[in-house]
Amino acid sequence: MKQIDENKFSFSARTYNRELDLLLTALDTTKVGVVITDCSQPDYPIVYCNKAFEELTGYSRNEVIGHNCRFLQGNDDNEEQKKVIKTALHLGQPCEIEIKNYKKDGSLFWNQLRLQPIRDEENNVTYYIGVQNDVTRLKLTNQQLRVEKLKVKKTLVEHDNNLSEDEGLLTAVIDTVRDSVLILTENLHIIKVNRSFLKTFHIAEDEVLDQHILGIDNGKWNTMGLQNLAEQLSSKKTSIKDYLLEDFPTRVGKKVLNFDAHFISHTTNANIILAISDITELRELEKRKDDFLSTASHELKTPLTAITASLQLTQRMLPPDASETLKGTLNKTKSYVDKLEHLVIDLLDASKIKTGRIELTKQAFDFDAMILEVVDKLRGKYHDNHFEVQGAASNYYIGDRLRLEQVILNLLTNSIKFSPVNRSINIHLSRLSDFIKVSITDYGLGVDHQYQKKIFDSFYRVDEIQKQYPGIGVGLYISNQIIKKHKGTLWVESTIGEGATFSFTLPLKYQDHDKENYDM
Repeated sequence: MKQIDENKFSFSARTYNRELDLLLTALDTTKVGVVITDCSQPDYPIVYCNKAFEELTGYSRNEVIGHNCRFLQGNDDNEEQKKVIKTALHLGQPCEIEIKNYKKDGSLFWNQLRLQPIRDEENNVTYYIGVQNDVTRLKLTNQQLRVEKLKVKKTLVEHDNNLSEDEGLLTAVIDTVRDSVLILTENLHIIKVNRSFLKTFHIAEDEVLDQHILGIDNGKWNTMGLQNLAEQLSSKKTSIKDYLLEDFPTRVGKKVLNFDAHFISHTTNANIILAISDITELRELEKRKDDFLSTASHELKTPLTAITASLQLTQRMLPPDASETLKGTLNKTKSYVDKLEHLVIDLLDASKIKTGRIELTKQAFDFDAMILEVVDKLRGKYHDNHFEVQGAASNYYIGDRLRLEQVILNLLTNSIKFSPVNRSINIHLSRLSDFIKVSITDYGLGVDHQYQKKIFDSFYRVDEIQKQYPGIGVGLYISNQIIKKHKGTLWVESTIGEGATFSFTLPLKYQDHDKENYDM
């Protein structure tokens, strides 16, 4: 066993000491976000973040480790601020700026960012500490005060004349919405419903007005799931998104319902707008599609296996004097059959993932050696491409080796496919805190920012790319799900025309009680 260097922030149970424990406790207690980036690694990846940073941004530690801090900037044009940061990092100097950032839910906040370099005995910058403060309220206070004063003045002048008009407008608006909408008091009593609600649930308006939400339909809505939602509505006073209830009993049968809630505060009280989407038919369609996908994949696999066997037998039975044309035709047919077989395997994997039937077979293996083996296989097949492997992650990892090989193959073959001109591909391995990170960089077409999250959805293909490079769009979906199964994260950073870097991190332990992975 080799000792993990504490100075590299490998915070494993074996290397904790009292001083480090006190330091981490203090950092997790502070109310300001703190991150530490490793200057010895490419792109200055984050190797530590405290709990305040997770609360500030909405991202969990697993989703942060290995990223550069710029992922918080979204697609905003912060050129001046970026230049300040870039100059400070280049010169190894501290800096303090205010920059627009985005939380995981997409909401904007102004970040007062302070960067402080950490130097070693030879005065080389080894780490940067980034301290984050949300100063959105402070920055916008004066502007908001002016706006609010104008609003109040205008409201007071027009209030009496427009009260009935506003009531009519509210009714018209919620009646136009296709989803069911209820307006509730703080005590969860219904004061207004729209037509869609009455139509969807076959309930008359006088049956629900002034009723508690759990009392709808003579108490049939008083289920465990809705009780939990009601408790959240009563206590949180914050918006609730995508609260799902399945097999919910209604007068027209059991339904799958999705609830969204938004709070509106007044001077003396508050109201809750509750939107209910009936996604029963959508769920049924998805289930039919998944069932068809599973059945079709299995049905295709049987004759395909027979075709492959027959083709291999035919190739072996060819006479020595067989024409080159015949040999070439059989070889070409074999390549198409292999491509079809890989397609069917991908469809089967996608079906297993969607139905929750994919399981990991965890075992200990040399992670770095696995990467090198996959790269060597591709070198033998793609002679025109140049593969360069740098760094090291771990020679002892517990996970599903075959599935992780599948991820590496998917990412590398994508890089090959979408880099028709510049055929250089870089693979960088690193250890960041108690995570390992793999980054695969190509210099091809790149991925537009607006598609960088969507490409990990099943069967999603960018239209412009689809025309030039046909496919079904399941490779990245499968890879993302495999990484998630290992409690890791997969993401892409890219600029159109300048290539793309696909990276993923994997924790060296799945849960707190799991045995940690250690280098041998």
